[in-house]
Amino acid sequence: MPFEAYKIYQEYEPDKYKTSTQEKVARALAEAKKEGLEPVKEALDFNEVRELFENDFIGIEEVEKFTGRPLTPEEKRIAEEKWQKKIEEQGLTKEGLEQLKQEGFMVVLRVGALAGKEKKDKEMPVTIKNLRKKFPLFYNQDWYNNEQFADEALGGLDWGIVKKELLDETRSKNWDEQQEILKTWAEAHGVPEKFVRRRTPTEVAYDVLAYFQARNQRILEKDWDWTSVQSSDGKFVNVGGFDSDGLSVSSAARVARSSHLGVCPAR
Repeated sequence: MPFEAYKIYQEYEPDKYKTSTQEKVARALAEAKKEGLEPVKEALDFNEVRELFENDFIGIEEVEKFTGRPLTPEEKRIAEEKWQKKIEEQGLTKEGLEQLKQEGFMVVLRVGALAGKEKKDKEMPVTIKNLRKKFPLFYNQDWYNNEQFADEALGGLDWGIVKKELLDETRSKNWDEQQEILKTWAEAHGVPEKFVRRRTPTEVAYDVLAYFQARNQRILEKDWDWTSVQSSDGKFVNVGGFDSDGLSVSSAARVARSSHLGVCPAR
């Protein structure tokens, strides 16, 4: 297909390249806004999103099985509110979500508590230590037993939209270079930079294990997601390598580079 040169200038002179139909629509929307008649955005409910993402949607049903505890009616109400808030804040549309699905993203509901390993046990906050206690799916490591990040809990009930595997452009880049790539990615996807971020170690572990429990498929089997959290020695924690030996937790200096170390953009 020949390159359409006008597209280079379209970004800088958008009005010049509008079709007559686009101009009419723009005028109509401007007039409606002036009159207080802006069209109501149609909400994307759970059923639509589940149908769109199929196995890459980890919702209420999957999370209840994963955590071992049923969500209360109030938690389900909050889950719906949080989803609609994310849709509105980020301007997400069905077309935008379809693109994310094609790019290998999943939607996952994160909750703040796990049932104890035994029925008599109390519920536990979702931390790496408690995930390791409940699920025998971690590689045998003790270096982070006394690390603060291993006790950091999820911040309550919320939704994550996250790439299941590394963004290829972030491989073999140091931590700061990856940050710049995330900014470029956000711009290319038309989303404010503040809504595109790295996950925390607890979020990565939760997402990987929840997906495995729900779909019996490993993600980040050979790669590590470099997180936003530092260990006590100042290195940034990474989580991944989820092979038959278990999920691994490591860390690397911000100047490090590896073809297996990158970022799974999270929204």
